[in-house]
Amino acid sequence: MEDKQDFEFILPLNNGDLLNSRGDQFYVQEVYTSAEIPKHLQTCKTKLHLGDPFYIFEHFDTFYSIIELNTNDASAPKYLLRSFDLLYVTVDKLATQLMQLLTQSEPLSPTDRQRWLNLVKMTLYLFVNTVKRIDVGVHKAVQEQQLNQQKKRGKQVDEVESYPDWDVKRGKFLVQLYNVLQCPLEKLWNPPIADENFVCMICDICYRTLELVPPRNDNQHILDSVFQIFGTAIKRYNHAITFPARILQILRSTEHAANAIANGIVLLNEQYNISSVFSIIVKDMVEELLLDSSDSSLARNFSHFLTEYSAIAPQMIIPHLSKQIDELLDCESHVLRNCVLQIMGDAVVSELTSEELSEELKETRNEFLDNLLAHIMDISAHVRTKVLNVWHRLKEEHAIPLVYNNKVLSGAVGRLDDKSSLVRKSAIQLIKAFLENNPFAGKLQLEELIKEHEKQVQIMDELNDVLVEEREKVEKLESEWEELVPEILPIIEQNLREFPELEYDKEEIYDDLVRKALPLILEKSYSEALVVVRKADYVQGNHELSKLLSPEERCVYYLALYKTFLTLAKDFKSSVPEMQKQIKTVQFLKDSIEFAHTVAAAIPKITHLLMSKTNSDVFEAVDLFTTGYLFGIRGTEAGMQRMLLLVWNPDKEKRDAVSNAYSRVLFTSNLEGRAHAIKVVQNLSNFLATIEYGHYTALEVLMGEWVESDDIDALVIQVLYERFTLKLEGTSDNEARLALQLLIMASQSKSTIASANRAIIEDICTGQRAKRDPRIFTSCLKLLVNAVNNKNNNHFYKRCAGDNKFVQEITSMFFGFFFHPQLPDFDALAMSLLEYYYRMCQGPDLLAEQLIRELLKRFTDSWIVLQDVNAGEQPELPLTQTTEVPYSQPLPQSQSQTLSQTQSQPTQSQQQQQARMRVYLVTRFIFCVGYMTIKEMIFLDIDVYNNMKYREELTAAEEKNKRLAPAALNTLRRQTINSSAMEVRKRLSNVAAEPQQEPDEDLVGATAEDNIAEEINTICEDMLLYNPDAYLSKIYPIIIEICKRPGEYRNAELQQSATLALARLMTVSSKFCESNMSFLMNILGMTKNMKIKCNTVVGLSDLTFRFPNIIDPWTKYFYAQLHEKDTDLRLTAVKMLSHLILHEMIRVKGQIADLAVCIVDESAEIRDITQQFFKEIANKSNILYNVLPDIISKLGDINLHLHEDKYRTIMRYVLGLIQKDRQIETLVEKLCLRFPVARVERQWRDIGYCLSLLSYNERAIKKLIDNVQHYRDKVQVDEVYSFFKLIISNTNKLAKPELKAVVAEFETRLNECLQVNEPGEAAGNEAGATTNETRVNRTKAPSRPGTKPRGRRAAAVAASSNTTRRGRNTRVESSSEEQSDDSDENSPPPAARSQKQQQPPQSRRKKTAANSSESEEEVEQQRSSTARNRSSRARR
Repeated sequence: MEDKQDFEFILPLNNGDLLNSRGDQFYVQEVYTSAEIPKHLQTCKTKLHLGDPFYIFEHFDTFYSIIELNTNDASAPKYLLRSFDLLYVTVDKLATQLMQLLTQSEPLSPTDRQRWLNLVKMTLYLFVNTVKRIDVGVHKAVQEQQLNQQKKRGKQVDEVESYPDWDVKRGKFLVQLYNVLQCPLEKLWNPPIADENFVCMICDICYRTLELVPPRNDNQHILDSVFQIFGTAIKRYNHAITFPARILQILRSTEHAANAIANGIVLLNEQYNISSVFSIIVKDMVEELLLDSSDSSLARNFSHFLTEYSAIAPQMIIPHLSKQIDELLDCESHVLRNCVLQIMGDAVVSELTSEELSEELKETRNEFLDNLLAHIMDISAHVRTKVLNVWHRLKEEHAIPLVYNNKVLSGAVGRLDDKSSLVRKSAIQLIKAFLENNPFAGKLQLEELIKEHEKQVQIMDELNDVLVEEREKVEKLESEWEELVPEILPIIEQNLREFPELEYDKEEIYDDLVRKALPLILEKSYSEALVVVRKADYVQGNHELSKLLSPEERCVYYLALYKTFLTLAKDFKSSVPEMQKQIKTVQFLKDSIEFAHTVAAAIPKITHLLMSKTNSDVFEAVDLFTTGYLFGIRGTEAGMQRMLLLVWNPDKEKRDAVSNAYSRVLFTSNLEGRAHAIKVVQNLSNFLATIEYGHYTALEVLMGEWVESDDIDALVIQVLYERFTLKLEGTSDNEARLALQLLIMASQSKSTIASANRAIIEDICTGQRAKRDPRIFTSCLKLLVNAVNNKNNNHFYKRCAGDNKFVQEITSMFFGFFFHPQLPDFDALAMSLLEYYYRMCQGPDLLAEQLIRELLKRFTDSWIVLQDVNAGEQPELPLTQTTEVPYSQPLPQSQSQTLSQTQSQPTQSQQQQQARMRVYLVTRFIFCVGYMTIKEMIFLDIDVYNNMKYREELTAAEEKNKRLAPAALNTLRRQTINSSAMEVRKRLSNVAAEPQQEPDEDLVGATAEDNIAEEINTICEDMLLYNPDAYLSKIYPIIIEICKRPGEYRNAELQQSATLALARLMTVSSKFCESNMSFLMNILGMTKNMKIKCNTVVGLSDLTFRFPNIIDPWTKYFYAQLHEKDTDLRLTAVKMLSHLILHEMIRVKGQIADLAVCIVDESAEIRDITQQFFKEIANKSNILYNVLPDIISKLGDINLHLHEDKYRTIMRYVLGLIQKDRQIETLVEKLCLRFPVARVERQWRDIGYCLSLLSYNERAIKKLIDNVQHYRDKVQVDEVYSFFKLIISNTNKLAKPELKAVVAEFETRLNECLQVNEPGEAAGNEAGATTNETRVNRTKAPSRPGTKPRGRRAAAVAASSNTTRRGRNTRVESSSEEQSDDSDENSPPPAARSQKQQQPPQSRRKKTAANSSESEEEVEQQRSSTARNRSSRARR
């Protein structure tokens, strides 16, 4: 090479700039073709082997030509790799020579400096651009491979065939760059500052590498080399300003680079002590997010980076985060807020939990916790969920300071009402964690905590008084000491002068010296006492310390020591430590009370979530109550009982969750065998003792599941019997009764539990225990009844004879119980006896009749009570309602002693003393008659009917000489069970209404079935009540007489029993029911006894199932009970109505609006049942949709005086159940058509509010546009207009472009309604539409009295014909929809469906016309007329 350098290499902005010649700047003279490159490369290789890197000056054009090759050239990858290998060796030799050259003491001449500078620039330029070009080729090849693999669905190949081992070579390339940068390259420039373009060229390839290389373990050395280059560039080549901006740019565009950058920044801090980069990046990140808050990818990438950095270096992020925390949390992106809050939680757990934190770190921790606490109320549900999860982790890690416990728990309880299910789920999980890791007294009741707090406060007050006394003693001691100092100080000075260095015997004991000095001080022998004090100090080993003191200091030292001994001599004690301990105790109890209050507030909310329609709410609530119950936490028992209601939930997952929860609570133990069985029985008994009556049936269902799944196995049943029979040691009477109830529940699913132990049960039932406690008698009979298998062939079991010894004994015991005046729950006892008769005995009707006749014999002649017995004569009776379960409570001792006596009929003297029967005897007698009547009817309807049908089938088989095999016999039995005469008659009546084909042999069985059912029905209709020889025919007039004369028979319990018996008698015969129906309705309407009303409503429900056509005209009396003030009556009416409607026994009419009002009832139970009812009917075809116009119409009536807030609550819930688009579209039109007939502004607001609740699609919005003429004038009201604006804003959210275009059109039309036009402009603007609108509005107006319906229909049709084509088409679709919907609405109950099928087509056309009409009054008239016609035909 020539020594003289006659050019300068300038780094180009673009590669093409090197093709231009400018002065003495270097330029490319020739670009070689692909065919010429190989020979030039061979020449370069030869020159390189000579060891001189300056060959680049001559062969720069060769490498440049390779860089500029066409990307489509097949030989480009090969030439690029050969070029890379040559340049790699060149740079390696260059770095070695540069290090030797630039580290020598002698400086370079200007010519050599320029020459080497050009070489460095040119070589690194070629090296860097070759790597860039290879990266482009690799990226393109990878994309092509991925595309091919997606098409072929094969395994993705990581390595590119055209560029083998490129990742390894890339790592070597970066190492070479790093080695070059370690040389003092700045000496090549004058002044010695590296060119910024040169540094940027080196770092640019590193930034590209960050973007291209994924963060894998095998690539970690590449990423480390990149940041080592960055560290060198920042420290030595002034790259600190550019670095944060480029890193921020990479973070913004490349998601996978976050991990590499986080590790790299840690590397810069550890190896190069560069710590300010992170804070600069975070600050720039916040500025970027504030400028572009809508960019979710930007926030996501930044969040990923922060998360990775905090995981790698939590100690480093804490000081930076505390400075930028406000700016980060103020960003709109919930992703970034989630990230920052998660980092704060992790930092607290990992770094800020130590007890030895500095004050600065404590402040940082509290700042983090305060931010976490504040964001529990964040605007974003995602952030609220994240914060609650962070607190959950902090609680599990025990990282929450005690002062924050109640604050966090209160925040979690508040989030139980959150609208987001995820937030509610996290809140329940957090509360559960607090209960599991409760630092307070979790098992103490709130009352006990309050009492203990008051006690400790009193102790603290007493200590405060002691401290006052002690302070007075201290003051007195100080004054005495001030008087003694002038006397003691000379003695100390003289003693120290005379004996400056005294040594004593160390064998003396310090405590003995103290006890010796104290009397001397009290005796004022100060000189002798001083000697003893110095001895004690010497024994303690303080003589060496005293030698170091000056004489004056020694005087002060011994004077202070003397004062200490004087304090001990005065017997002074300080209560300050005890006071400090007491203050902590009081504060702990105060926090415990606050914690208990917060938990008590959470339990009702979580209990309410058990009934949520969201599965996650239910599952988390179940898990919380289960865990709390296992931990023995107070308040969770109510939730465990509430969970029982989920047994009937239609969702199987919820039912399984409840079943598993109870199995976990009741059947989980660490014991085995018999010990496990005893533990299970104990758990079951304890749980049964606490449940309410309403949950009893649900527990029966669970017991059945546990018996079938063998959770309750033979060993558990054995332990239950041992408890029941008192054979298990230590069993109390109450535990025996609970075991008996558990056996009753278990035997309902497995009859052998009772049948295998029948003799034991009968002995106890007739023994002394049952005579002392009638509850044992009642429960034993129930258990015996369960001995019959209800699942297979339950109608073909062996019954016991009526003269059986056991039957006679229980009948005799019943007579004894009957005449006892203070018998608890006689109703349950009588029901159990009659149930045993009709299920287990032969001729139960004869037994029941004998029972009634025997009772009549024991009564006196004048047995009807015209007046109550005097208060002094009539004993005070306990409640005998069947709604009480007295099994879990012990019987009073007085009753036990009285019942143990043998009961018999009243003596003759007693009969003479009392002129009339006691009221309770008549009440019990009438109850027995009523219940016996209903059992007799069921016995005939099911047992007798199935038995007769089975005999008919056997007779027919014998006549045909067909012997039935056992399998066929069982099949026949299975076919005949679980049916009743009433069901058969209903089914056959429906079949008879259908057209019949020619008879065949299969119809013979149906005819016989019909005959049997008719025979049973004849017995019920004509014989039970109307046969002169039947005993009921002689008794029911007396019952009616009692009901008719409530003024004479004033006893409330007697009236209740008589009314209930009357309702039961009415279920037997349709004639008796129809003749007494008006009388029963009078009782319901006129009585003031709420129990009678409730019983009557329940009786009407039963009658509806029995005789639906008779009860149908009286349905309005059902709905009238919904407006009563008594909560129990309203609750009963809601239950009965919902039950009947869901079973299609009552047609859904406009009266359902009365039921809808119960959604806002003051009773929570009524609200829950009503909401569940509407949810159920919403899932049944179009029932709810069909009655919605009636609900809206009736509830919107101003005469109803329904508060506007309640109206909106009702409609918000009901309309939220309408989900079908077609129904919503039609409903929008119907609501719009109600605007013209609404004359009050309140009604306009109501309709607008209903419209705003619906979800709109394109067609629904078009309905609003088509009907804008109906509410044009109504939008002048601000609130009505706001509802339409709300529709627009809600629909625009997440709407498609097509829907947004329709919404924009609707908004334009809506704004036009607000414009005030001149009188002459109206006709031109509307082009005739206004005329039509006026005509429509005129026809929609309410008709005057005397207007014929036909005229209204004609006017409505004429008005609809004048509308536009779109409106006319829409109206036609609406009419067809209404026709189909109303057909569902008007469907009769099952008993009357045959009449509906026989209706002529003209009747159905009339219905359609009525439905398509817009007059609400006419629709109601047409429906009423149709209902009356159908009812009359049904009666005929």
